[in-house]
Amino acid sequence: MKCALLLLVLLVPGVSDALAVDPSICNPGSTAIYYPNGDLKSCNLKDITILSGVRCNLLAEAEFYEQGMLKSCVTKDFFYYEGLVCNEYGAISFYQSGKLEGCVLATRVEVDGKTCVEQQPISLFENGRLKSCSSPR
Repeated sequence: MKCALLLLVLLVPGVSDALAVDPSICNPGSTAIYYPNGDLKSCNLKDITILSGVRCNLLAEAEFYEQGMLKSCVTKDFFYYEGLVCNEYGAISFYQSGKLEGCVLATRVEVDGKTCVEQQPISLFENGRLKSCSSPR
């Protein structure tokens, strides 16, 4: 239990940016890829795992930046980010800063004056401005 709590604390955004991800989160027997320094780069998760505040789905790939922050995963639940609702069981990605890069929207939303439809990907610039999304037909 203490290890799980420690792992959760280490993976929260804004904590030190020199922390490695514990490879024990990986599904045994699946391929794990490591950075040259030995830190985990990606693997399939063995359990539903909270990484940088996101509940990532089991058996799906999670990818990390070299400093240990979450780069991408497949969500288990809806993820709420600054007025956006990212869909459950959808791909989600983050910039190294921890800001949302993209996800599949669960709800229709207006971003920078443009309507973006649900069940479609949205992509943001690191400053939070809209990069791309699908408009209603």
